[in-house]
Amino acid sequence: MRSVFWKLKVFFRNRKSFKKYYRYISHIKKKIFSYIDSYRFEKYINVYKDQKLIFKILDMGEISRWRADLFDTKEPETLKWIDGFSMHDNFLDIGANIGVYSIYAALRNIQVIAIEPDSLNYALLNLNIRKNNLNNLILPYSIALNDIEKFSVFNISSLEWGGALNSFGNQLDYKGNTFNPVHKQGVYGLPLDHFLDRTNFFPNHIKIDVDGNEFLILKGAIKTLKSESLKSLLVELDELRNDYQDSIELIQSCGLELINKTHAEMFDNSDFSTTYNHIFKRP
Repeated sequence: MRSVFWKLKVFFRNRKSFKKYYRYISHIKKKIFSYIDSYRFEKYINVYKDQKLIFKILDMGEISRWRADLFDTKEPETLKWIDGFSMHDNFLDIGANIGVYSIYAALRNIQVIAIEPDSLNYALLNLNIRKNNLNNLILPYSIALNDIEKFSVFNISSLEWGGALNSFGNQLDYKGNTFNPVHKQGVYGLPLDHFLDRTNFFPNHIKIDVDGNEFLILKGAIKTLKSESLKSLLVELDELRNDYQDSIELIQSCGLELINKTHAEMFDNSDFSTTYNHIFKRP
C-alpha cells in the first residue's frame, strides 16, 4: 500500500513539473512567434531612383520586392510625369496598389489621395505611408470607383501582397477576357465625381491604373475631367479592349489632349505589349 501512495505522489509531482514545463515552453513559443511577426513587419526594402535612396517599403514577399527593384525602370514615364507636377499640386492615385507612386509624389510635397480596394494592398499601402512619415500628405481610401454607385464584388486574381489584375463588379481582365478569381471581397463603388464632391478634394493630376475598368471610371468622372483645375491625366489602357477607343474619345471630349503614349521596353515582347500609359494634358 505504501508503494502505491509513493507512486501516486511521484506521478502528481511529475504532473506538476510537466505543467510548469509546458507553461514555460508555451511562453517561449509565444515569444518566438511574436519576434517572427515583429521581424516580418519591420523588414523593409530600399527604393532607389538614379541610384539614390528615396524611400522604403515593407518587404512582404516577392511582388513587393519586385516593385521596389523595378521602381526606376518599370514606368519611367510615370516618374517623369510626376516630376513635372508643381509644388503644392493635388494628386489622385486611382489603383494605388502598395503606394510607390503616391509616396514618390508626396515626397515632392504633393497632397495625395490614394484609392486601393484590394485588402492586402490597402493594408500595405497604409504601412508604407506610415513608415515614410507621410500621413499628413497621403490619405488612403479602400473603395472602388465606377460609373454608378453600388455595393458589389471585387474579384481578385491572386491573393498576394502587391498583386494586381483585379476587377470590380465583373470578372474581366485588362484585355477584356474572363478570369476566375481566387478570392472575392465586398466593396463599395461610386463615381469619381461623387467622391470628389463629398471629400472636397480637387485633383490637379490623376493616375488611373485599374487593369480593366478604366472606361467605367471615366464615365463617372465627366465633371472632373472637364474641370479647369485638372492639368493632366495618366491612364493605363490596353489597345485590345473593346472600349479602348471609347476611353480615348471620352477623355478628348473633355478638353484633354493626348501628348504621350508609351511603355517601358521590358514590356515589348510580353503579355503587356499592347498596354500603354497614356498621358493627357489640358492645352
